[in-house]
Amino acid sequence: MSQADQSTILQRILETSRQMSETRELEPLLFYVMDQALELTNGEHGYLVLIEGNSLDFRVTRGTPYEGDKSESPVSHTIIRRVVESREPVLEHDAMSGSQGFTNSVFRLQLRSVLCVPLMAQAELLGVLYIENRNIAGAFTEADVPLVMIFASQAAVAIRNAQLNYQQDVLMAHLESIVQERTAELDLARREAEAGWFAALEENRLRTGMLGNITHDLRSPLNVVVNALEWMRMGEFGEITADQEEWIGRSLNAIQQVLRLVNDIFDLSKIDQGKFELFPRVVEIGPLMEQTLAIAEGVKRNTEVEFRAEIAPDLPPIWADPDRVQQILINLFTNAFKFTQQGSVTLRVDRPYALHSVLFMVIDTGDGIAEDEQTRLFDRFQQAGDKEDRKKRGTGLGLAICKEIVERHGGEIWLESQLGKGTTFYFTLPIAEE
Repeated sequence: MSQADQSTILQRILETSRQMSETRELEPLLFYVMDQALELTNGEHGYLVLIEGNSLDFRVTRGTPYEGDKSESPVSHTIIRRVVESREPVLEHDAMSGSQGFTNSVFRLQLRSVLCVPLMAQAELLGVLYIENRNIAGAFTEADVPLVMIFASQAAVAIRNAQLNYQQDVLMAHLESIVQERTAELDLARREAEAGWFAALEENRLRTGMLGNITHDLRSPLNVVVNALEWMRMGEFGEITADQEEWIGRSLNAIQQVLRLVNDIFDLSKIDQGKFELFPRVVEIGPLMEQTLAIAEGVKRNTEVEFRAEIAPDLPPIWADPDRVQQILINLFTNAFKFTQQGSVTLRVDRPYALHSVLFMVIDTGDGIAEDEQTRLFDRFQQAGDKEDRKKRGTGLGLAICKEIVERHGGEIWLESQLGKGTTFYFTLPIAEE
């Protein structure tokens, strides 16, 4: 072969390599490689064989040279195994001559010219190209081998890239399937969660509405009982004995405790229904505290506990709902009296420097609250202390309602406490704009 012919063939191999590199799909690429190999060598028949584990996969067959038993392989596995094992090309000018020590299959197939080269990509053996001509001895020459090896090397790289691309496509399809399946599961879970959420909201709305109606219906007869007992204690229905007065007082305490509980539940139901309203206005602190302290005296039962008030002079008016402010303070006083066996309960009202709010403090010298219980004390149904303390505290709604009222006024509420030394509750309310 002349240098000019070799140059022409190399140019053709380069063009073929470019075409192969642009073919991303594996099957079309394999057929293209086989066809180009036959055209390059003027071979009659060809096989492109890929190695799959320990087996040979005849992916592309060109021509039907063998007319014998169709159950037998039409190619020499001896030649292919030699290439696979050595990773070197095999060129046979006339296999029928027996010069290479081939098996009987060569004679059975009547092989003449055979050129079999490995498909190597970065030291990895992908398979072999097997080209033959059974009619002409010496159809392939030594000069063909390096050219076909160059072609096979370029083909192997393209095949490997196509295999990787195929594997990537399979993986992406698998991942996409997983994502779609997972997305469907999440969407179903979301719809079920939403359905459950809306059902729970509706159930809660109905329950809250029913609870509000029940507590509303309870308040009226309870107030009648309270008023009747007050009149009896005042002698409106005739004189009463000391024992009768004591039992009337006990009954009033029990009824008022139930009434406070009913009022708390009623307020809670209104909060949940969005019907909890405030009616703020400009409120002078002095008269409001005087009225509140008078009510608090009735809550105090222990004569050994001193009840004090420290109201700073010249306090500015606040912007607040006076009934709700009174509700906050009575709730805090009630708790303070429950857990203060001796010492004092003090109301202190002041205006801290540069604060556009008035600060209210209810200070007791009672049992105190453990530090780990303080952060959750304003949550609904949360109580501090041991089992006996919780029985005295009630349902744990009062402080949660106090927090709601204070925050709706634009203020803050918090506490400081130490076990055995007492508790101080703080809350702020905004000063009325001048």
